[in-house]
Amino acid sequence: MADVSASLVRFAVTTGQPVPDGLRSAVHGLHAPPPGTASGTTDTPSPAATSAPADGTGLEKCLAALRSAYPPEDARTYVLEAAAALTHSGVHPLVAATAAVAANRNAARAAEATVLGCEVACRLAASLGVRPDALAVVGAALAGSTAPTSGLHALGLAATQSTTVSAGDDERDEVTALRAALAAADGLEAALLGERGLTAPPHPLEGRRGLLALLSPEAEPRALTDNLGTRWLAEDVLRTT
Repeated sequence: MADVSASLVRFAVTTGQPVPDGLRSAVHGLHAPPPGTASGTTDTPSPAATSAPADGTGLEKCLAALRSAYPPEDARTYVLEAAAALTHSGVHPLVAATAAVAANRNAARAAEATVLGCEVACRLAASLGVRPDALAVVGAALAGSTAPTSGLHALGLAATQSTTVSAGDDERDEVTALRAALAAADGLEAALLGERGLTAPPHPLEGRRGLLALLSPEAEPRALTDNLGTRWLAEDVLRTT
């Protein structure tokens, strides 16, 4: 069995990938590590520097409920706030969730981590025949990973939370922002759990009971790595940011 999942993880977590300057520029300015963190890599940052608008909307009420479920200054609070704010400002939900986690966990290479996480998510979305925002938790988990082994565990954990349910064109803005917020928090959690030793299946995408087999049995796993690093499927979502 080809190690498709492992190849995608190595691609996403390795510094110095040949990311086109135009794609880096597309996400430049989206990353603002919370104040009081060491390059945005701490697990317990200060309160978010970027917050969703406190305008009494349904979004703010939902975010308030989510914040109450986490301990004070929990890292997930920061990324869900940041992802919601980015989405509310017009950033694609996949990019918003991925960028929020990249800023928190990989500040030194946040732009690169965002582009690479989005690329893997877009490739998986194409194989499954769904919109890229349905795989936002995958992009976020990879953007929050720092090593191949823990990153593979994070991908496996994120895959268990993935769904082929996508938003419709008539989805309300606050619902879209909330979905991005949840994907960011779940992706960060997957990255942290993988780093701390929680394991997952070694072939979460191409395995016999992997995501492709369960949701798109006719898909060819090797297509996920075709022209990896030279053909960029994430270009559309990144350039609309």
